[in-house]
Amino acid sequence: MSGNRAGAHLRKVMRNFRGDSRQFLGRLVTSLIGPRQYSSHLPVESISSVLICRINGRLGNTVLLTPLVKRIHELLPRASIDLAVAYPKAGELLHNFPGIRRIILFPHKEPGLIQRYLGALYRLRAERYDLALDPIPESTSGRVVLTLCRARYRVGFLTGSQWAPLTHAVTSPDVDMHQALLPVFLFSQLVGKPNDTSGLQLTLCLRPEELESGRAAVSQVVAPFACRRTSSHSPTSRTFGFFTHATGLKVIDRAWWSAFWDAFLELEPDAIPVEFLPPQADALDEAGFPSLHFGSLRALTGAIAATRMFISADTGPMHLASSTAVPTVGLFCASNPVLYGPLKPVDLAINIAESTPSLVAQRCQRLWRECAQYDACG
Repeated sequence: MSGNRAGAHLRKVMRNFRGDSRQFLGRLVTSLIGPRQYSSHLPVESISSVLICRINGRLGNTVLLTPLVKRIHELLPRASIDLAVAYPKAGELLHNFPGIRRIILFPHKEPGLIQRYLGALYRLRAERYDLALDPIPESTSGRVVLTLCRARYRVGFLTGSQWAPLTHAVTSPDVDMHQALLPVFLFSQLVGKPNDTSGLQLTLCLRPEELESGRAAVSQVVAPFACRRTSSHSPTSRTFGFFTHATGLKVIDRAWWSAFWDAFLELEPDAIPVEFLPPQADALDEAGFPSLHFGSLRALTGAIAATRMFISADTGPMHLASSTAVPTVGLFCASNPVLYGPLKPVDLAINIAESTPSLVAQRCQRLWRECAQYDACG
């Protein structure tokens, strides 16, 4: 086994060990507390303030909260919604979202962690909420914050390791459910509404000027490449955005990407691949494709919305792409695409361990030919 594969295997083993340890400790604490009684129906007419506890430092997990926030705002339009999260740029990401009053940011691997955590906890406890939700079945940090906040009703999933002092609980579904839809299932069960997920998708509620700025950025970067081709179609209608910069177990090597683009461009020579880059990252080696850097996540999403398709490793920008109307292809090699794949019906999730770059290119070509230019979702 190569050094990279050995390191990836060790990280996976350690991740599984940490998860198993948390569940074991949770079951131990739950057994010590003993049986408790929970209600299963929530009186929504008395709720005017809501706290969502999701203390996770990842971009994707923050974006996955947006269907829950949207559903709460639809059912409780007069209620204010606060988010207790740990993703450092959550404020920038969600500042325009209807219903959100404030974002309470808990630290994530920053200096002064204890002091910053206590400060966030102080801001959290300054408010008394009608309802606090822990939207994920096995989140230790979510249970801690749910326990420490001041709330009349505390809501979460009922599992064998649930130790938080819930007032209302819902049994986890018997089948695997997407991590963006699972919190909606929890809330729908509590308020007695059908768990209809047909119209739900991720969204950042981009403003028209953000979409226009994204179109301008893409048009500018592809213009020199479009001149080299004879196609009569507009450059943006031929733009295929992609993002390669995953981390840890989700990394897909450069050789795979190069083989994919060789295969896809043989099928669709008029396509213009554009690499979307995180700040200060390098473009795909020797590919000769245009590239775009964005310091703002909303600007990045606005530009993705101007492409015809988007393909990404299993990472945050995949979820940003899925929050637009652009067909999104997610490439998976570590996590479960049923739980974390791009969410729209038109999106694809592909396990590259069970495919080849050429076969992935063929699947992308079918989607490429089916889709026209998409506008961002509202």
